[in-house]
Amino acid sequence: MDPQMIVVRAGRIITPLQDLRDAVVLIEGSKIVAVGRQDHIAVPDDARLIDVGDRIVAPGFIDIHHHGAMGVYAAEGVGAIRKIAQYLVKSGTTGWLPTVASVPGIDVFEGIKAIVASSKNGTGGADLIGIHMEGPYLAPKRIAGHDELDVALEGPTVTGFRRYLEATEGTLKLMGIAPELEGALDVIREMRRVGVVPAVAHTKGTYEHFMKAVEAGARHVTHTYNVMTGFHHRKPGVVGGALTCDQVTAEVIADGYHVSPVAMDVLVRCKGVDKLAVITDNVPLSGLPDGKYEMFGRKIIKENGISRLAGTTPDQDNTMAGSEWPMNHNVHNLIDLVGVSLRDAVRMGTLTPATIIAVDDQKGSIEPGKDADLVVVDEQVRVYLTMVRGEILFEAAPSEVR
Repeated sequence: MDPQMIVVRAGRIITPLQDLRDAVVLIEGSKIVAVGRQDHIAVPDDARLIDVGDRIVAPGFIDIHHHGAMGVYAAEGVGAIRKIAQYLVKSGTTGWLPTVASVPGIDVFEGIKAIVASSKNGTGGADLIGIHMEGPYLAPKRIAGHDELDVALEGPTVTGFRRYLEATEGTLKLMGIAPELEGALDVIREMRRVGVVPAVAHTKGTYEHFMKAVEAGARHVTHTYNVMTGFHHRKPGVVGGALTCDQVTAEVIADGYHVSPVAMDVLVRCKGVDKLAVITDNVPLSGLPDGKYEMFGRKIIKENGISRLAGTTPDQDNTMAGSEWPMNHNVHNLIDLVGVSLRDAVRMGTLTPATIIAVDDQKGSIEPGKDADLVVVDEQVRVYLTMVRGEILFEAAPSEVR
C-alpha cells in the first residue's frame, strides 16, 4: 500500500534558496515531492494535512561537528549514538556527523565501528550522515597548570590515515589536521584523492603553513578562531588565511562564548553564507543541567551553558572544555548577535554544511527529491516540530519549546 501523502502548510517556508509565504511542502514516504505557494501546488484530497499556521518551516539543521550529549560521547557505542541522536531532534537537528577525537579511555577504532554500525541500522533520531574525525593529527595543546592534558601526538602518515579510512567503511566525510606537522601535506593530498574533506584544525602553524595546506588540498577550517594562530597585521596566522582564502569553507561555534559577536560578524562578511557553517562542537555535558562533573578524567564545571576546567577562570585562555548550546540557539545567535537575516542564518545551519560534506544532493534544503527533513520554528528559532525522512520524531509540548 502506498504511503499517505503529507502536506505541511505554513505561513512561511524558508527553503533556504527561496523565502515563500503561504506555502506548502508535499511529502511522499521519506521524500519531498513538491514545494511552493499554496495556490501553485495541487494537493491530493486524501493527503494528511499538517498546518503549522504562522510558524516557519525550514530544512532540518545539520551539525557537522558534534562529539556528544546527555552524558555520553558518540564514540562510546551504539547505545550512546542513539541517545544523542534522539536528543538532537529536540533542537531541530535532523542530520549530524559524530565527531571522533582522541580522548582517554575510548578506543578510536571501536568508536568508529559503532558509528559505522549505527549508520547502517539507523538511530531513531537525527540521521547519522558520516563521520568527522577531529585528529588525531593535531598539534598538542597545553593548558597552563594542566600538563596532564597534553594529548599524545600521533604523527601524520598516509599509511596511518588509510587505516582510519578503511575502518570508516566509506563514511568518513571530514578530517582535521594541523598542517605544520611533518607529513601533514602528504596526508592532505591523500584525503583529497579519496574524497575526504581535509580541514585545518588545532594548529600552531603560520599563514604560510596554512596556504601550503590549501595548495595540497585543504578545503575547510575547523571551529574558526578557536585553537589556531590568531590574526596580527604583520603575522596573519591561520585566522588570516581562513578569512581571506576563497578556496576554503569554515565553521563557527556560534554559542556567543567561544567567538565574540564582532569576530563572528567579520567571519560572515569574509566568507559569506555559502561558505560558513554553524556548528555546536557539543561535548557529553550538552543537555545536562549546570553543575560539577567529571569528563574523561577531568573535573568540569558547567555553568550558563559553558563547561570549563575546574580551577580555571573565564578570563584565562583555553579554559573552556566544550560548548553545550544546541543548533537552534546558535542559528538564532547569528540573527540576534550578528544581525544576519533568518534566511541566511538558516542557510548556514542547513544547506551550507550539507554542501561542505557533499550531501547536498540529499539534504540541506527543501527541494523535490530530497529527504523530507524539516523543522518548524518561530522567529526566535524555538523548535516546535522536527521531521526526519518524513517521520515526525519530535513535537514539542508547551513546556519543551526552547
